[in-house]
Order: sequence, then structure tokens, then C-alpha cells
Amino acid sequence: MTADPIPAVREEEAVGATAEVFADLRATLGLPFVNLIWRHLATVPGALQAVWRAVRPLYLTGELAARSAEIGARAVPGGVEPVPHEVWSVLGVDEAARHDVAGLVDFYNRANSTNFLVFTAIDVLLRGGPGPGAGARTGNGSTAPVAAPPAAAVPPLPPMDALSPDLRALVLACDALGRLGASAAHASLYRHLALWPPFLATAHVALSPLHRSGVLQTAQRDLIGVARTVVVDELIPLLPQARLVVDDDVRTRIGPVVEEFATIMIGRMVVTGAVMRALLPGPGRHPAT
Repeated sequence: MTADPIPAVREEEAVGATAEVFADLRATLGLPFVNLIWRHLATVPGALQAVWRAVRPLYLTGELAARSAEIGARAVPGGVEPVPHEVWSVLGVDEAARHDVAGLVDFYNRANSTNFLVFTAIDVLLRGGPGPGAGARTGNGSTAPVAAPPAAAVPPLPPMDALSPDLRALVLACDALGRLGASAAHASLYRHLALWPPFLATAHVALSPLHRSGVLQTAQRDLIGVARTVVVDELIPLLPQARLVVDDDVRTRIGPVVEEFATIMIGRMVVTGAVMRALLPGPGRHPAT
């Protein structure tokens, strides 16, 4: 279970134009690795370069960063409360571990909120764009280029086959929560959090009733609607070309996966990541609303 869950080009095996785009992705996004969805696009000839060329300008705008922060802030459902320090201590998650977990979850939450909007934009463009009237917006000072965030220092992602059977089952059980549909892909955050089993177990306890009641699914659907409005009204008009130039075969092959990641995968993790961060006291936690 060390292989990618969907076809993808491994970073160490990328060559030529693919390796160049991967390097640009890491530098532009300020990430130490290339996300699975981008590596999947690299398996379809011409897709990675065309998609990255179309949406790269968004990463240089203040709007994307601002809207991503707003998406993250509204993602946590109401009623989620932080677990007290003494409870974490009894569970064996000391202050240093809580700091490390919070940093990791914050890293994923920032990346997921941004990718959620960007892949919603890609989905809109693959469907033909936002419609008449969309075009490059000019003269808005808030679109000034922004520097890429520094690459975060995160611990290595443990391979699934290195986990104990019980811990592997817990990772998969967490990954099933809040899904709006089936997917062969699974979220990396839960596997990363397996480095702190008591936190992951507590997260499962907190997320499970929200899944059973439909709160996670409802929050995700609401967020998808908000994201699509933001993308069509505010982000796509910032692009020099509000269209994605790929042939019909490429569009057919990548369309379902882009839609899947923009909703079933990334949108879900924006919500569940916000819930998990809310379990931890301290800065960076978004209050429940």
C-alpha cells in the first residue's frame, strides 16, 4: 500500500517538461512536495502543462490567498470545542506533540483551502468557463503578486504498510468520514496524523457523530456552493485567459478526476481538517460559528 491510490507520476521519476512543472509547483506553492492530483494530471499527455499554465496566475494574486483564508475560517461546523490541555496530557499528547500536530494540520488546511478553490476553478474551466462576461480584471491593486509561503518542514509521510493493522484500519476509517461519494483516492492527512495515534483516535471520535448526523456532508456541500461563487465571480476574472485549452480527449480523461478532487476529496478535507484543528487550543484555531 505504498503506491499511489490512482495513477500518478512519482516526483523522483519526473523528467523533462513534467519535472519542470513539478519544480515550479513546489516553488510557487511553497510546498515541499507535489500533491497527488497534480501528479495524476502528469499521466495524461499535455494535461499538466495546460492546466498549470491556465491557473498559475491565480497563485500570484492576493485574492486567492484572501479567499482561501476565508474558506478555511468558515469550514468548521458549529459546536466543535477544543479538548482541554489536561485531557490531551492524559492521552499522552503533551504540549510539544500538540504544537507539532497543530503545525501539521495548519499546513494541510492552508494547502487544502487553496487547492479547493483552484481545482474548483479548473473544474469550471473544463466545463467551458463561467460564461459570457468573464475576462481579465484590471486595475485592482489587491491583485498584486504575492510571495510564495516558505516551504513547510513536515515529518515524512509514513507508508501505509509501515503502520500496525489497527492503526491502518483507523486511518481508513477516518478517511471514510464525510464522503459525498466513493473514490479510490485517500487523504494523506490522516496517514500523516498516524504519527500521533492518540490524536488520530480522538479525531475519529470527534468526527464520527458529525458524519452520522450529516453535519460534515452538509458543511461540505455549503462550502462547495460558496467556492463556486467565489471562483466564478472573483477568481476566474483575474486570469489573462478565462479558458483552458486542451483537446476533447484530455478534457474527457481529466474532467471526472478534477471534479472528484474538488468535491469528494479536497472539499471534504477542508471541513474535516477545520474540525481537527478546532480540537486543539491555541492560535490558528478557527472559532466555531
